[in-house]
Amino acid sequence: MPLVPSSTPLTHFRLISFDVYGTLVDWETGIATALLASPHLSSLPSSHPFKTSRKALLKAFGTHERAIQAAHPNMLYSAVLGESYKQLVASLSTSNDSTKETENDDALVAAAAAAFSTSTASWPAFPDTLAALHALSARSTLVPLTNTSNALFAQTCARALAGAPFAATVAACTAEDVGCYKPALANFEYLFARALADFGVPRERILHVAQSLWHDHVPAARLGLESVWVDRGGVMGGEEEGEEVAGARYAWRVRSLGELAEMVEEAFREEGGKGEGV
Repeated sequence: MPLVPSSTPLTHFRLISFDVYGTLVDWETGIATALLASPHLSSLPSSHPFKTSRKALLKAFGTHERAIQAAHPNMLYSAVLGESYKQLVASLSTSNDSTKETENDDALVAAAAAAFSTSTASWPAFPDTLAALHALSARSTLVPLTNTSNALFAQTCARALAGAPFAATVAACTAEDVGCYKPALANFEYLFARALADFGVPRERILHVAQSLWHDHVPAARLGLESVWVDRGGVMGGEEEGEEVAGARYAWRVRSLGELAEMVEEAFREEGGKGEGV
């Protein structure tokens, strides 16, 4: 997953698109917290791998989530989360001794899955997110490109990302809008079309910012989209994915969104404040 430095200055970009969950919102903490608080995982013995290793828990969950998104690209993200929970629990479950117990267990799984499916509302933003977004919005139009539904994203914007300076005249480019999930190229093609139609910004003036190599940087590289890897040291979509992310390319690598905001400001200072912003 090489860093391939770009000859394009950061002052060139007029629109910055963002992955949301994993980049702006700490989805790994949100997912792990919600899973471990659920009745089926909270009751696991303390020695269980899901209790001793957050990495093991997230990797298992991510495997189910990806398979469901691939098989059902039109499924709303809340339903994807619920089905992922059910499959994770099924991988842990043992046979029941009676039909009644099975029915009760099914009801409990359904209730827990429904609760988990709305947990995105409680997933926290990274500490640097909002300040960095405000700084970047002074230079570029900001647009989210996210694997979620409009309703769940609206909840996130009302809570974790309250006050985020996303472009007011454009809805989020969500998986629900597009009809499939990243890393499908269609999500990025949708972004290109919206950026041009709503802001007059061609694809070569778009900079994509994301944490997930698999969801974002692999397809961005295929489309020739300049990108920044926000390497937050996460489990899902990161370097440990091996061959799945071998095609990822990015022009800049930062450890936080705040670091990127500082880089952009420095680029404009070096141009004497005469760079091309909004």
